[in-house]
Amino acid sequence: MKLAVAAIVKNEADSLPEWLAYHRLVGACHFLIADNGSSDGTRELLAARGDVTLLDVPTVGKTPPQLAAYERLLSACPPQIEVLAFIDADEFLLPMDEATPASADTQRVPSLLPWLERRFADESVGAVVLNWACFGSAGEVFREPGLVVERFTRRGSQAFGPNRHYKSLVRPQCVSGFDNPHHVRLSRGRHVDARGEPLRLRTDREGRERPGLSEEVVWEGARVNHYLVKSVEEFLAGKSKRGSAAQSGYVKGRSYFERHDRNEERCERAASLAPRLKEAMAAPPAAESGQVWGEAAIEWPLELVRRLGRRVRDTMGSTQDAPPFRWALDYPSEQRAPWCLPSGRVVQGWVLLPDELAEAAPRVRVVARWLPEHELCHPLEIERPDVIEAVLGEAPEVHPQRSCGFRFTVPARLAHFHLELVLDDRRWPLQDVRCRPVEADDAGPLKVVEGRAGWLFLDNDTNASVDQYRGRVRLTERGLAGWQTYLSGLARLAAEVGSPWTMLVAPAKETVMGARYHPVKQEAGQPVDQLLALPEALGIVHPVSALEALGDDAFIRTDTHWTQRGAMTATVELAVSLGLARDAVVKTFADDRYATRAMGGDLGNKLSPRQTCEVAMLKSFSFVRHRVYDNGLPNFGRLLVIAYPEALMEGTCLVFGSSSTNSMFHFLSRLFRRVIFIHSAGNLDPEVVAATRPDYLVVQTNARFLVQVPALDQSLSRMICDKVARLDEQEFARVEERAIEAAESDLEAWGLARWQCLASERLAARRKA
Repeated sequence: MKLAVAAIVKNEADSLPEWLAYHRLVGACHFLIADNGSSDGTRELLAARGDVTLLDVPTVGKTPPQLAAYERLLSACPPQIEVLAFIDADEFLLPMDEATPASADTQRVPSLLPWLERRFADESVGAVVLNWACFGSAGEVFREPGLVVERFTRRGSQAFGPNRHYKSLVRPQCVSGFDNPHHVRLSRGRHVDARGEPLRLRTDREGRERPGLSEEVVWEGARVNHYLVKSVEEFLAGKSKRGSAAQSGYVKGRSYFERHDRNEERCERAASLAPRLKEAMAAPPAAESGQVWGEAAIEWPLELVRRLGRRVRDTMGSTQDAPPFRWALDYPSEQRAPWCLPSGRVVQGWVLLPDELAEAAPRVRVVARWLPEHELCHPLEIERPDVIEAVLGEAPEVHPQRSCGFRFTVPARLAHFHLELVLDDRRWPLQDVRCRPVEADDAGPLKVVEGRAGWLFLDNDTNASVDQYRGRVRLTERGLAGWQTYLSGLARLAAEVGSPWTMLVAPAKETVMGARYHPVKQEAGQPVDQLLALPEALGIVHPVSALEALGDDAFIRTDTHWTQRGAMTATVELAVSLGLARDAVVKTFADDRYATRAMGGDLGNKLSPRQTCEVAMLKSFSFVRHRVYDNGLPNFGRLLVIAYPEALMEGTCLVFGSSSTNSMFHFLSRLFRRVIFIHSAGNLDPEVVAATRPDYLVVQTNARFLVQVPALDQSLSRMICDKVARLDEQEFARVEERAIEAAESDLEAWGLARWQCLASERLAARRKA
């Protein structure tokens, strides 16, 4: 288990040596620190260490820097780190090993790692939260000699209100954002407390959850010792003077000190570590000792990264028999302005192998990774005669490494990513790239790929759609493991309510239509191919062959989505996977009638002039008249109920779907008497499943979204709250127009009353505001 600690600091040069040494003592192997404009030598102290990744995060205007710093620290986390703790410089992670009381032999230092191993052994755990233990001043007015952990040994009781605050220890790949400095949003996985039990959030008087505060203060296993006031002198010179990194304009003054200066109970657990801590502080710093990463060396030693930071690198591989190579990164570069295309920021450079390995150049891949679940893998395919002449001094015309260049794009707003070189089964780190994020307006509007015969396709987006089609995006081992956990969890969830289940993956348009109309050639090894090869993937439907049989009727020429005939075909395959008889399903739609009309679509509307095409639209049936409830929210967080009494099957079909599900409503509603739809792109809310107890459980997502593993414990409540909070005035007005109310008794019968009540409350609050 590799633990790293992340924090934002400002002018902490006096206290950081103890804080860093303490956390290495209890198991941390690395630190990710954001410096917020220190002027007391803090930055220089951190930069001199080999176990610190240091970022500069200045305060911009009146925006508090802490959450922005956390986002950057998360992005900078090395892929080998398994657990990342987000704390402050006055907070100390304390192992609470009940078998070793504070008075025991001080030569035995308790470690957090065994406890972390136990808590994160469950793959469904994405974050463990640790409650505060708030320590007071112990009566100190002036700063006295000694360590923080030995000077302050009196704290408030466990029931002291502020101890409900917690800090988060997370799997980095599971975090999608931060609600506040205490609570992370998870893209997958669940929150548990220090006991390993589901986190119960504190609620206010109106019953609303308060992320960052727990209902119960748990100190079993581990906690956060929070020395938030220290002596009066230190408080006035430090916390009070600096202000808050999380809340603009918040000054921590006398009332704050008096409120938190609690000294009722004596506690020397951390103080018992002082002798070993002083020894550790007297030892050479990590950069000199060579033990940057603890017991087992990680593949990204910082000294190597710094050495590779020169523009042209001559480096040895990670094994002694690995060949030397030379390479350069042209873009991004501190010496050049960003080069951006509509598909993203350009990454360009070259790699030269030694002459004896020149024939291996076609097998070389330059890998870019910014999330742990997937990576881009690009070959050396750009001719660079300038490199052959300037670097090798040879004629480039027939040189075997003439095509030594690489060029691809990454998302324009990306601020940090890793580059590696791969040859067969060996890897070498190239560079830890950091660059200024480019706003979408600077990169230009997202354009489309214009294919043959008027067919339009999506250009590279944040999911690297074109690169996926070309086989240049692949799921990493961590990504595949995440999908295995998700599919196993989905199967367990369905089994708990006794429902058959299936996962429908809408194929990318280019996968079905690309052979005839896309300007580039499709290659194997796409993320969807990797997913379908997993043993847990037996419940996945990816109806490529069925859609190909429709020919040009499968997808809309000027849109990324399938036609209504394509949606019908996908619905048939989904229904058969759920156990319905194919003949009966096909017969249900046999008499459908269609009429053509012109439409632009999400691709055609991007062009100037706007491009349209003729599309066959279902005329003999519409689900719209059978909607019985709709909360009206656009996209994520939408909750819709369709009831059609003449449907083929009785019972309820619960669908956690995406935009591709919309055109399936005409067909799903005729197969299942009640359809409950939640727009979540495949993210599951177990509470909704338990409340509705569906007869059929369906997950629907799109192939290009597979680079991100959905969550098993998504919260529909959180999605609704987030969506309402982000609605602009025009969107808010449309919600009012689109919403369809249902009787409270019906909502109770469907198991949806609590989510309708929440949506109504949040919309009413917005209306008053």
